[in-house]
Amino acid sequence: MREEKAKQEKFNYEKMKRAATDADPAVRKRVFIEYFERFEEFPSYLYDNETKMDERLFETMQDILTDPATPKSMLKGAQALMRRIPS
Repeated sequence: MREEKAKQEKFNYEKMKRAATDADPAVRKRVFIEYFERFEEFPSYLYDNETKMDERLFETMQDILTDPATPKSMLKGAQALMRRIPS
């Protein structure tokens, strides 16, 4: 295995934030999955969820929760986030 492939790409917060708040639901879902695989949590802090869950975040979590290919650990993470943030 080449050393380049063994190393994980350096985390780029600005790039992740742009993708996680993108208007395209598929882009958001992809970056949320990548973030979870790396950090074992979802980046809900990117949205203003103080009074209610941001619609983009809600839609992304619903996409993840209803996807039959979503691993159990990710389902548990999504369910925990949904319980934690006011709807």
